[in-house]
Amino acid sequence: MPIDQTPALVILASESRPHFKDREGQQPAIDRATGAHLHLVDVMFAFNGRAEVITVKVPESGLGKGLKVGLPVVFTGLVASAWENEINGKDRHDISLRADAVTAKVGA
Repeated sequence: MPIDQTPALVILASESRPHFKDREGQQPAIDRATGAHLHLVDVMFAFNGRAEVITVKVPESGLGKGLKVGLPVVFTGLVASAWENEINGKDRHDISLRADAVTAKVGA
């Protein structure tokens, strides 16, 4: 499901960090579409008087130059995907966010 972020204020909340498939940080998560290592990007997403910090997966090749905490950013190809899994005998479900790229917002 594509996400329209035009009406929102999106601010970089942390430096990007590598995403791993395992808790020990030994197996890098790979983007199926590009084959690149995935990174996690935390942003403050403010819309309609509410704000949340959310995490978005972005391929390493999609990390824009000059990104600094506190800068307004924009995602290209931002989509939400629901997932469900059984972990330690418990059914878990959530929404995963992924984008093709994140860059500093022009004119910000």
